[in-house]
Amino acid sequence: METRTPKKILVATDFSDGSDEALDRAIEMAASSNASLEIMHVLELAEEFPFGSTYFDADYGALYSNIDRQLTERAERARAAGIACETKIIDGGAVNEITRRGRAIDADLIVVGTHGRTGLAHALMGSVAERVVRRASCPVLTVPFSKKAA
Repeated sequence: METRTPKKILVATDFSDGSDEALDRAIEMAASSNASLEIMHVLELAEEFPFGSTYFDADYGALYSNIDRQLTERAERARAAGIACETKIIDGGAVNEITRRGRAIDADLIVVGTHGRTGLAHALMGSVAERVVRRASCPVLTVPFSKKAA
């Protein structure tokens, strides 16, 4: 199998420390391969978890603005490193939207962070990263959360 240098990297973020580590790794890779980045966040308003919705009865406009601000801050980190970077907010389920976006932009690589959940938490929540690996049409780099900041 041919290994090619990525030119378009999609980074999925949930704004966690683990996602920020994945973004840092994507920025390093983009800088060394002259790739562009797209940083995306999936707003899972309709997703139900075992103990309730992802976002409770939040004001959608304020929520969207907050997400846009956080994406912009992260994009500025990439741009400061000389990398072309765009952002995208998509409503839907994380796994489906990440893999769909990867195909839509013809990404050469998808980068996602892992939370390192185990046991019951992993069984209940599942792993978005694992499911993206299984469904993506391009290589996926999973960056384990080092817990160095914790």
